[in-house]
Amino acid sequence: MEMDVEGVDQISSLPDALLSRIISHLGISESIRTSILSRRWKNIWKSSSCLHFDTNFLTKSRIDIYERGASFRNYDRKRLYDEISRATGLVERVIDSHETKLVFCSISHIEDNLKSGLVERLIKNLKEKKLIEELSLVCEKLFVSDRFQCNLPPGIFFCRTLHVLELKGYRLKDASPFESCRNLVTLRLDSVNLDDKTLSRVILNCMFLEDLCLCSCTGLKKIEIHDKKLKSLKLNDLDLEGVDIEAEGLSILVLNSVSCSVNMKINTPTLLEFGFCSDGGRLQKSTQIYSRIIDLLERCCGLLQQKPNNGFVNCSNPFGQLHTLSISLALDSQMEQHILDHIFRLCTHLQKLCISIPPNNTGPSDWELPYPTFMFWEKRELHDSITHSLKLVKIKGFCGKEEEIVFAKHLIRKAPMLRRFVVECGENCSETGARETLGLSLEPRASVNLSIVLKPEVDGSFQNWVSTLNQNPSC
Repeated sequence: MEMDVEGVDQISSLPDALLSRIISHLGISESIRTSILSRRWKNIWKSSSCLHFDTNFLTKSRIDIYERGASFRNYDRKRLYDEISRATGLVERVIDSHETKLVFCSISHIEDNLKSGLVERLIKNLKEKKLIEELSLVCEKLFVSDRFQCNLPPGIFFCRTLHVLELKGYRLKDASPFESCRNLVTLRLDSVNLDDKTLSRVILNCMFLEDLCLCSCTGLKKIEIHDKKLKSLKLNDLDLEGVDIEAEGLSILVLNSVSCSVNMKINTPTLLEFGFCSDGGRLQKSTQIYSRIIDLLERCCGLLQQKPNNGFVNCSNPFGQLHTLSISLALDSQMEQHILDHIFRLCTHLQKLCISIPPNNTGPSDWELPYPTFMFWEKRELHDSITHSLKLVKIKGFCGKEEEIVFAKHLIRKAPMLRRFVVECGENCSETGARETLGLSLEPRASVNLSIVLKPEVDGSFQNWVSTLNQNPSC
């Protein structure tokens, strides 16, 4: 017997707990709109575990201005602030209407909400009434000339249930808002202005902090972290004079688009995952900054010995226990081939390797070798990481250059534990490069269980070359 299911509302048949969980992934505007669907849906959003007060909800006036192409100079600044302040004031009413405990809440606001005390009231409400566990606060800047400082009271972020905190767009004059933050486990600071002393005090106040992320922060000159409890440290898009990391318990370290002009010291004996990549764009346009990246890698790998005159610091091996490495390197550069070779030597337990090849590489001149660059890997000693532990390799931005092909063949032929080799071709892959890359799948393999995956570049250039080669196999 056939059953006519046309018009049946399958979603409404789900239990309230599951519907609430689905709604928790929506922005606050969409969440509240679900209340008009039916009588049953009217209050479901009030039991959602997550509330997202996104930019569209709070700054609709600003978005309308962008859409109309109007200029801030020709717009009534006071009127704009008043409209957005009123919209932000709705957050209080929505939180008061919410009926259950909140796991996560994200709030976008403007600096006037800090000055008026609204943000302070919201935080206290979330702490005391909602027992918030994860909180994200984003301070929107409407005008480039705006300068403000966070005037939150001391200890505002102390809460026995708050474990994760993210701040974006703030200017911290001191660490007082973090006083006695004993329960905070994860802290993310994005586009935050603070000085070295403030950062040190914040880390000191958060005595059980395990996960720290600093992204695009300004005002920092030297990052100095001496903490036995920290397990994960991620530094993104920072221009520093020095880095001093002494973290015995650190297992994850990521340095993405980080330049360090003078001192670099890393002592992380239990490190398991390390990532070091440039952004492939801004940093690659400056040979000077690119050289700093190479210097940092050299220092981490122990290629630079101690030089008291210029401030370089020789570090202990931070890679002894490493099993996952993500790094940005040009495989056709002799200097960077040396760095990668030293990494293979130091990382005796390396299992996963991801290499991002920067486009339009303009790195410093290479070292002199007594043999051609493409013979580099043939002349190198086979390290234990290649012969005993390496299981997954992924290369992004592959162009099929001779040195890239030779490196790929070296691992395919010499790594008996390798299970998966992924090649993602870059936008500069030529017809010759495509042909050579396709040939990797025919190489003799040291591992009988190896799977070689070739992925075309997003714009389809590699795929076009493949189609051409398939149609003309004699090319």
